[in-house]
Amino acid sequence: MKGNRLEGKIAVVTGAARGIGFGIAEKYAAEGAKVILADVLDCGKESAEKIGPAAEFYKIDLRSRDAIFAMMDYVHETYGRIDVLVNCAGIARPCPSLKLSEEVLDEVIDINMKAPFFCCQAAGRYMRKDGGGSIVNISSGNTRMINVGRLPYGITKGAVNLMTEQLGAEWAIYGIKVNAIAPGWIRTEMVETPLKKGILNADEILSVSPVERFGKVDEIASLACFLACEESDYIVGQVIFADGGWNLGIMPNALNYIKENDKEE
Repeated sequence: MKGNRLEGKIAVVTGAARGIGFGIAEKYAAEGAKVILADVLDCGKESAEKIGPAAEFYKIDLRSRDAIFAMMDYVHETYGRIDVLVNCAGIARPCPSLKLSEEVLDEVIDINMKAPFFCCQAAGRYMRKDGGGSIVNISSGNTRMINVGRLPYGITKGAVNLMTEQLGAEWAIYGIKVNAIAPGWIRTEMVETPLKKGILNADEILSVSPVERFGKVDEIASLACFLACEESDYIVGQVIFADGGWNLGIMPNALNYIKENDKEE
């Protein structure tokens, strides 16, 4: 579905080569934005081509602060402004906490925590000068529902939540709106791979889901579009859990009781 809620906007989406990031970039382009797909993966070029003329691929290693600032300089110099930033790039690196190495911890912190902040900082300086903008950080339902063996992922996404609240409160005076989305179980490659390997079990996941299904990329993309456009201008510093009610914490298979005892007469 095409619209015009982001008509003429310039948007940078990190981690947009695939998954949720690509879904958001595709949605933004459909709503009229020019989108820069920022990713270290070369398949980002094909992703941009799939979207069409409204998309451009920018290869970047987000572990480099200098590279992040250079990218934002390029976007502003090329298009005259930066209206929207989506920090979607992220890695998980599952590992038992007792075996967690400094190298892995540093990698996850660099990409999941430091990179989003430096992207906010680099884009924010232009947004402030140009009269405002919208920032959407992609967090995780794992900040409320613990998933063991993913300590670096959980703590860095928790930091993203606090960064969102801090910057939301601090930057609203500049007309910069900062919010976050915490997705639940979305059928992306990050979820599909461990499902196929047996690391994750679909039945177990769905047994604690009030809606009894996985989420869809376009459901997150639609929310990201809402948070980027003027319709959400009174929403500031919020972390919105888009997880089908997963964070409500129902017991496994709890819905069986309702199904068995609340039948129509």
